[in-house]
Amino acid sequence: MDVFVTDGEQRSSLAVVRALGGAGIRMTVGSAERASLAGASRYCAARVQYPSPRSDPKGFQCFLREEMQRRDPVLLLPMTDVTVQLVVRVRDLLPERVHIPFPSEEKIDWVQDKRRVLLTAREVGMGIPETFLLEPDERLEEVAPRVRFPVVIKPRFSRYLCGNRWVNGDVRYARDADELKATYLASHAKIPFPLVQEKIEGEGRGVFLLLWNGEMKAAFCHRRLREKPPWGGPSVYRESIPLDESLVRKSAALLRTIGWQGAAMVEFKMDGRNGEAKLMEVNGRFWGSLQLASDAGMNFPLLLYRLVCGEHAAAQFDYQSGVRSRWLLGDLDHLLIRLRGERGPDGSGIRGTRLGACLDFLKFHERNTRYEVFRREDFRPGIQEIRDYLKALGHRAPRAKETRDAN
Repeated sequence: MDVFVTDGEQRSSLAVVRALGGAGIRMTVGSAERASLAGASRYCAARVQYPSPRSDPKGFQCFLREEMQRRDPVLLLPMTDVTVQLVVRVRDLLPERVHIPFPSEEKIDWVQDKRRVLLTAREVGMGIPETFLLEPDERLEEVAPRVRFPVVIKPRFSRYLCGNRWVNGDVRYARDADELKATYLASHAKIPFPLVQEKIEGEGRGVFLLLWNGEMKAAFCHRRLREKPPWGGPSVYRESIPLDESLVRKSAALLRTIGWQGAAMVEFKMDGRNGEAKLMEVNGRFWGSLQLASDAGMNFPLLLYRLVCGEHAAAQFDYQSGVRSRWLLGDLDHLLIRLRGERGPDGSGIRGTRLGACLDFLKFHERNTRYEVFRREDFRPGIQEIRDYLKALGHRAPRAKETRDAN
């Protein structure tokens, strides 16, 4: 069975192509741009360009229906929240020979709804940040006296389809009651009923799971070492850690309650006040740090492929701890933010000195560290990422100049 991977610009897509293509499976990469990160890999057999899922979701779905009609049995892997939603909504219109390793549309909506996930987490006894979920008849004035500032205003959905247009959810902060009201109403206007949540300071950890027919087939744990931006975002440097059986058990219970099928990452923060793990969110798809699991000996994409093919695959829980994965250009952005002395959205500074940040960045040959994109045996994605990075810099520079001129 061939594999068709969407969102070729994603690092997770590159990790899938390397994991499956390296096992001899024919890989086709789709993307909205002609050239893409995953499409540049030596393990990519074919590349296709499709209408942008973000700006033309219906065009993307029409393309998929036509493309899948022409293919032999294929595993279709959407790789982002946007493409997962769009694919499962046309699942019944695709040929039976197209395999989509995701549960029903209702389960997808559930796992992407942060409000519903937190309520489910409460039911299974999982720790969560103090969260206020406003009902339609509640007033902010009644909630503000009960919160501890600063608070996080988190969108209910990271991506929200409004008509034929996707809206991005932005995490915002408020330091007092007036700021809470203004920020909440602005967020609510974009994506209804955001969450008001206490800010948790602590180390980020992730539990990677693969559930199939209710059985846990694989589990993996990691911790975040650096993020972009430094106050919270995608990890740019991370490390595999020994399996945390308590977190794995709670994460599996949450996913089973949802009725999840396939791969997912459950994300936590370790509360610096008491060391308790607090649930942040669930990614119901392959995740950005997927390459770390492969480097540590846990090939999630290949295991999923075997399960879809109907093979009997034994559960896998053994991997190497202490393996580190570094997204170099993301880490460069982290460094530049530190050097500019930027502050977080809540006004807080960043711990550590600029000199310390430079010295950390210059540690290019740390033990057990592998580079996520740049690989000697598969070097073209690294070249493609540099091109994309420079192109993005070129787009940002004129906007920065326009802002300075306006001021």
